[in-house]
Amino acid sequence: MKKITLLITALFLSISLASTNAFAKDSLVGYWSSDKIKLNLKANKNYTYSVKILGITKTFIGTWTTKDKTLTLNYDLLGKRKKTASYSFSKGKLLLVQNGKTSYLKRR
Repeated sequence: MKKITLLITALFLSISLASTNAFAKDSLVGYWSSDKIKLNLKANKNYTYSVKILGITKTFIGTWTTKDKTLTLNYDLLGKRKKTASYSFSKGKLLLVQNGKTSYLKRR
């Protein structure tokens, strides 16, 4: 009887873990990139963001948060700063929209 109870408990635990955001198909956690952008969102809420402009790559590090469908990247550059973008998923890509500009990032 104890084995059956243990098995059922393990089954329910695995189902609940599989349904959490960290394991969801549309999770933000992961490494995303395009030709000009590389974004690594870690499960511990830290990130690395590299952008290539005019052949020069600038890298930012900091913490990230979400609220509704808004992704906020917090970083230090001459004081505390933050960059926000709305996000969505389409065909396995992460779409970030900021100031009317859309970036399509693939999961790597």
